[in-house]
Parts: sequence; structure tokens; C-alpha cells
Amino acid sequence: MVALAELANAGLMPLSTPLRVLDVGAGVGAMTFGVAAFLAQRGESDRIIESTLLDNDSAALELAADALVRLPATYPTVKPRIIERDATAVRDLGADQVDLVLAGTLLNELETSARIGVVHRMLKALRPGGAVIIIEPALRETARALHDIRDLIIRQSAAAIFAPCTRTSAPCPALADEADWCHEDRPTVLPPRARSISQATGLRDQGLKFAYLTLRERQSPLVEVPDGAEALRVVSRPQKLKGRRECFACGNRGRVKLRLLKRNRTMDNRAVDDARRGDVLTVINASEPGDDRLDVTKGMRVSLSRPAQNGR
Repeated sequence: MVALAELANAGLMPLSTPLRVLDVGAGVGAMTFGVAAFLAQRGESDRIIESTLLDNDSAALELAADALVRLPATYPTVKPRIIERDATAVRDLGADQVDLVLAGTLLNELETSARIGVVHRMLKALRPGGAVIIIEPALRETARALHDIRDLIIRQSAAAIFAPCTRTSAPCPALADEADWCHEDRPTVLPPRARSISQATGLRDQGLKFAYLTLRERQSPLVEVPDGAEALRVVSRPQKLKGRRECFACGNRGRVKLRLLKRNRTMDNRAVDDARRGDVLTVINASEPGDDRLDVTKGMRVSLSRPAQNGR
């Protein structure tokens, strides 16, 4: 829902009816459920979703097909189509077939050499204006593998990276240090049943962690910025320290520690105080790139955007 909200807020969510979806490695259909829940949240219960669910697990697909036709009346109608094959069967669907291609925790289950080929085939299945959304676990190894895919896509000019990056070039700065990786950590409230399972197992229940990529055929900015400005995505939880506010942010200048000292705070840069992980800060009159820190001064103007403000 975060990735879909970013597309919608940029005016790039496909509006076709029916909305054609390809759910690769679908399992029990969680990604398709996410699309239906997102449209329901937006009051678009009159939409129809035609979802092709592809997986080699027949039992999981059977559960998905049964559940998807039992959604509440406030949800769009989902018409599932089941294909029992592995992820390489994406090539059998041809080109320009679907509006959204979804892959939830799939790539990490494939051989490293097979991953980029599957992503290429997912891209070929898109209609013009469509998007590929890839969700992976927020673990160091799996997230870094997704960063490698990002860089390959850019170097091969195979697609444009819409999200989460405001940085349009390779390499991903998170790959510079083997101990580093980039992922989302969003506050969430689990439904009662899931919360009870979380409590019984001792798992965390206050944060949703994941790594992701949203790919499109053409470059479109996650957030529109004026000429001469730069967009920096907040990639860490901001910290309020004595006399200053700090966070890590990433953009075309690379990954930097963004710092606002209390004595430099003005009405033009107070957005730094309000920033949270996943936000995009548009910075005007920033210093030239040169090191791994960016101090916000009194002469700089900073505004804040939340690309996924409607996503949970």
C-alpha cells in the first residue's frame, strides 16, 4: 500500500478498468490483497481487479483463489486467474498485458543469476504507464541484493526507478559499506489476530520493515522539485539531540547526514524538524556536494513531502 500510494500521489496509479494485475510468486495472494485494500481505502469499490496469480505452490494458490472472491462489499471485485508455474513463466504472458506486476518476497528465493532475467520479463509484461512493484525482506543480505538489481536496471537502461530513490544514478550509496543496507521502517498497527500471534511469539508489532523497488518505463520524479533544488529522501529515523536535529538522507549527492542546528533554525527550514523516515525533503540553496554531511543553514529553504501519505 505504501508503494501504491506513492504512485497515486504522483498521478501515476493506473486507472484502467478492469485493473489488470500480475502477481508473481503469489503464494496466498497477499500482494493482490494489498491492491484491493488500497483501492477500498480510496473508496474505489466499483473497480474490478483481474489478477493473474502465478506460483508453483498449488495449495497456496487454492487458498488465494478462494479468499479473493470472499472480500467485503466495500472492496473491489477481484477476478483471480491461477497459473501453477514458477516465476520464469512470466515470459509466457507476452507483452503489454498488465497494469501492475507485483512480486512479494520472491527474488530472494531465486538463484542470483536468475533474478535480473525475471525482472526483465516482468517489465515486458507491462502496459504503457504501468509499474512493477518488488517487495523484499528488510534483512541486510536480501536488501543489498535488491540494491544490486536497482543498479543493474539503471546501467542497462531497462527501466526507470520511481521509488524509493530520488537518486537517479548508480551505484546505490548503501552498497559502499558491506555492513550497510537501505530499507523502510514504517509504524503500523496490527489487526487483533496478528497482534496476538506477535505477542505469543515475541515478534515486534510496532514497525513494518521491508525493502522495495517501484519500476516504470519512463523516468518520473517521486516528488516534483523546482529548478535548482534537490530532493533528499529520509532513510533513517530522525534523532532529536541536544541543540540539533539529525537524520540520514539520500539523493543525487549520495547518502549524507543532514543536520539542523538549533541556532540555524528558521521558518524556511523547519521542515527538517517534522521529517520522518520515508519523507522527501526538497532543499533549495544547499551547499555543493563534497562530503558525507549536509548542514542546513539559515540561507537554505527546505520543504517536506510525504509521497505515501495515504499508504499504511
